[in-house]
Amino acid sequence: MASGADRISDLPEGVLHHILSLLPAQDAVRTCVLAQSWRHHWRSAPAVRFAGCTGWAGGVYTFGPFVDGLLRARRGGAPLDSCDFDLDVDLDLGRYDVPKMERHVNGWIRRALRRQVRDLRFRVSVTPRLPCALEDRPLASEHLTRLELVGVKGNAGVLDFSCCPALEDLRMEDCDVGSTEMHSPSLKRLKIRYCLFYCNFRTGMSFPSLVSFEFITNAGRVPMLESMPSLETATVRFDHFYDDRCSNGRLDDCGDASCYGCLYYYAPDDYDCVFLEGLAEVTDLTLSAYPDLYVFIRDLEWCPAFSKLKTLVLSKWFVSDELSALSWFLHNAPLLEKLTLKPSKVRSNLMKTVESYKPLEQSIAASHLQIVEIICKDADEILLKILKVLKANGIPQEKIRIQCSARFKNFVSTEVQTE
Repeated sequence: MASGADRISDLPEGVLHHILSLLPAQDAVRTCVLAQSWRHHWRSAPAVRFAGCTGWAGGVYTFGPFVDGLLRARRGGAPLDSCDFDLDVDLDLGRYDVPKMERHVNGWIRRALRRQVRDLRFRVSVTPRLPCALEDRPLASEHLTRLELVGVKGNAGVLDFSCCPALEDLRMEDCDVGSTEMHSPSLKRLKIRYCLFYCNFRTGMSFPSLVSFEFITNAGRVPMLESMPSLETATVRFDHFYDDRCSNGRLDDCGDASCYGCLYYYAPDDYDCVFLEGLAEVTDLTLSAYPDLYVFIRDLEWCPAFSKLKTLVLSKWFVSDELSALSWFLHNAPLLEKLTLKPSKVRSNLMKTVESYKPLEQSIAASHLQIVEIICKDADEILLKILKVLKANGIPQEKIRIQCSARFKNFVSTEVQTE
């Protein structure tokens, strides 16, 4: 302004705090030199964003003390609405004591929790890739409602969220899960992406209040899910990197001691269903996996009916074992309204020695089913088998929609009419 008036300083303190919350922490602190009235605003801003680390002069050697000092200098009693750590550590730039870095990291998290942070995001990217190990003791906070962890390694203690009774939203990405248990009585939304679950045991997951569940492109052993009676939506996708597959091309136990997948399958006597039983109360479900992931097929032998399921998407895996999974859901999802199928080709040597279900005389899903959508690239024998299964279960042709090229649509239409 030409008059030189300081209009910004006259803004309400809440507005100034909001502005500071949008800045990286180092820039927020620099505002203390603007004027006498700005000297302490940064100490009580409701949100703090720590970004960088590698880009700092001196790297982690100077960044660590800065974070320590800022968290200690917070104005007494000023709570944190959110605290965001977005850190890059390049170990190739010079020698750095990894345990020292991890001590810094764990100290920052504990300090943020003591400041009554409600939304905590902690992302650390180490080059070369090295998950940052968190302390093996529970996080404890009565105020934390949302937690995001990226690039860390968690053992039994830190993955026990029972000491965070207000926690409702948890996101984990690119983490190592080194625990036989994960649980939270309060959690409502859970997203786990690109995480590694240890290969020689299954992680038991107990989230009885969960409403939304995403489990996408993780590696290692498929975890054991306990019942989630409040679950509404679930998206599950297994890609290439999972250990629950038989090297001999079986969907049941091959009995070969050299088969790593079957040898360590581990389904205890009192927990015959590993994964699907935990999803049985869901209303909107997407299940995607390659056909050789045998957990889903084995689970169907023990899984209860999906009594609330209304929308179902099945991708790839359901084509194994002669489409037994498709028939199972038609017989065990009485309220199903929309079914989407995304088939794929299956290896001819993928087989099973026992039936995964005993078919009923008539489908119970057909009475509510409004549409069956089939999305495919080719109209090969798999598609024709799907159509036969649907017809055998009382699904009329007018409820079936096929998305493929016009040439394949004509082929399918001709094959169906000649039956």
